[in-house]
Amino acid sequence: MEKNNAKILAGCVLLKDYTYDWDMLRMQLFDDWKMEITEEAEEFSFQFAVGDVHIACMLVPAPKQGAEEAGTRNYEWPEASKAAAGHVGHVEIGVMDCENPLQRHVLFTMIASSMLKQDNVIGLYQYPVVYRPQTYIEAAQVLARDEFPITCWVYIGLYQDEEGLWNSYTYGMEDFDREEMEILHSQEGLISLYQFMVQIVTYLISENDTLEPGQRIGSDAQHSYEVTRSKAAAFDGETLKIAF
Repeated sequence: MEKNNAKILAGCVLLKDYTYDWDMLRMQLFDDWKMEITEEAEEFSFQFAVGDVHIACMLVPAPKQGAEEAGTRNYEWPEASKAAAGHVGHVEIGVMDCENPLQRHVLFTMIASSMLKQDNVIGLYQYPVVYRPQTYIEAAQVLARDEFPITCWVYIGLYQDEEGLWNSYTYGMEDFDREEMEILHSQEGLISLYQFMVQIVTYLISENDTLEPGQRIGSDAQHSYEVTRSKAAAFDGETLKIAF
């Protein structure tokens, strides 16, 4: 799997047809987040600013390449790939001119979650996964409590190796100026592995902390795990490995 190092935060709302109601989006953004948008939309695009941050939305009359494959990575939505294969158009979302990664992600999540509420929406494709609309909308609601919807921001990948052991990786930590992480050949169960990785990601982003090779992380001496750095197994480059 390739890494995307672009700093513009982007995603696509997959559609059943080639239509999108910009006026309804404007009202939805205000209802959801008290976000007042004064700029006028054009027929196939809607560009506006939130403070100093520029937002661009463009309606595209074609399927988004890669969306069907990305659907296979949503293990919580078995029909995601089939659903994504049925889209005939999409809205490209781009959050630009925003150097702060937290602000960038908060704004994208607010806008995307509001966009997902129209009837002709199939899902949100943000590499490397396709999100079910209701799942993403519910996760985004924690922003109203000044909490972070980490699972909307960092993808936690899971897969089994030839020995039947579970492996996990992150995708998205680089946009927070953190190294991606992997847990390989874990003896732990699938749920424990996923929850552990979510806890680490949540802590690092929420507390603005980093991991370094040579550290040990854990709750106590009996649950302490070594951190190393080596060639990545899930994609190109290197990752921090946690011996969980």
